[in-house]
Amino acid sequence: MNFQKTFPILVAYLVFVVIGIASGLLNISWTYMQDTFNVSHDSLAALAPAAMLGGLIAAFVSGSIIGKFSVGPVLVGGMAFAGVGMLGYALAPAWIVLLGVAFIASIGKGTVDAGLNNFASANYGASVMNWLHACWGIGLTIAPAIVTHFVIYQGSGWQSGYVLIGLVILLMGLVILLSLPLWQIRSSDGKAKTSAIRPALSESLRRPIVILSLLFFFVYGGVEIGTGQLANTLLIEARRLPQEIASTWISAYWASFTAGRILMGLLALRLGDKTLLNICFAFTVVGAILLFVNLNDLFSFLGMLGMGFGLAAIFPILILQTSDRVGAGHAANAIGFQVGCAGLGGAVLSGLGGVFAEHVGPESISLFICLGALLTFAIYEIMTRWEARQLISRLQ
Repeated sequence: MNFQKTFPILVAYLVFVVIGIASGLLNISWTYMQDTFNVSHDSLAALAPAAMLGGLIAAFVSGSIIGKFSVGPVLVGGMAFAGVGMLGYALAPAWIVLLGVAFIASIGKGTVDAGLNNFASANYGASVMNWLHACWGIGLTIAPAIVTHFVIYQGSGWQSGYVLIGLVILLMGLVILLSLPLWQIRSSDGKAKTSAIRPALSESLRRPIVILSLLFFFVYGGVEIGTGQLANTLLIEARRLPQEIASTWISAYWASFTAGRILMGLLALRLGDKTLLNICFAFTVVGAILLFVNLNDLFSFLGMLGMGFGLAAIFPILILQTSDRVGAGHAANAIGFQVGCAGLGGAVLSGLGGVFAEHVGPESISLFICLGALLTFAIYEIMTRWEARQLISRLQ
């Protein structure tokens, strides 16, 4: 790759690491936020949607905004919102204020997520897409250690992690601003594509395959994000593990998730998408069952590792397939929709899991995760069979 292609993707990798950390801080911080703001487990049902709703809105309109302003300025704006929002977490004096800054931060993270997914899917191949998302996993893997370091070893409170990451996000936004001409969606000859008339959002949403894919990403997001978000409560309150051990398990979950994306990036040119996805779903479902059955700590730990590894390539592969699935004209809108729905699913289903933990008991989280994994696989099978029927009907 030349500098024009190499520098932006390297920056994108770093941005995804930082955004991954920003998304993962809550996995551990939530346990301590409850004391800070004097709220209970089921308050996560309010915080999680607030932390994702802005991202949903940003993702849904990202296709139109990118078409109007191009990727670079959209990314700069997203980084500004995300950085300010993360600083707001640390400074929020009351619960209602925290909900507001969570919404602001989610606008920024959702904008950056959708923008970089559009940028990478248009300019790079399957390996780069998997490695980009692996960087998000690296960030999620690092996040628990950051919170644990500040809370357990420094005694400075969960807020310190949010201050650190907020400042880093703003710095990365400045890097993008200073390299703005490089952030273009380019054609195969390397020239920046000019703005084109895009289908209206409502037109894209009228396509059945788009709706079906949104349902899939909603449930998938709930499983991926919900496992990382709710596992701390499951491990500490239901299975009585120390915080240091629980943090290690959650980091291991995201580490296996990251390793899976790196490996799938290497295998992307050797194995077909269908084979990779079948492997991923097998690991995900078996891992979720092991976590639920809880034969002993070792099998539960292996279950979390299996889920992380299995979930790894599902999102990037299906994002990369979007243009073929819905048509090139609808791809930008659909990618934004899918990113948004994955975030919304993570928020809504994580919040619902928190409600179950509060009123049924924290062990119910394992059943919740297991049913989500099974449902994700079922929707994927329905989606692929629907696509196959549509292809056959077009050939007849």
